[in-house]
Amino acid sequence: MTLTVEKLDVYMQFKGDLDGRTRSAASASRQALSDDEWYLIDELLMQLGNVHAGHASAGFIARLEARLQSVTADEATRDTLRALARRSV
Repeated sequence: MTLTVEKLDVYMQFKGDLDGRTRSAASASRQALSDDEWYLIDELLMQLGNVHAGHASAGFIARLEARLQSVTADEATRDTLRALARRSV
């Protein structure tokens, strides 16, 4: 499972509302971003929000950065996730 900026665009299109997407989106949207990927984005945003708020240890930050490297396609995707997390805090 690899997150991309395009997948984050789908997530943002529905403002993080998975139920809203399920009720109203075309099947192409569901194919572009799986429910598991949606949950991963939710989880990463929560964790990045904790980091941004100063509620994370150095070890947690290092593990999160390693995870971000493994589940995202590129730096642009990681930057987009970080920006989304800052908006959520």
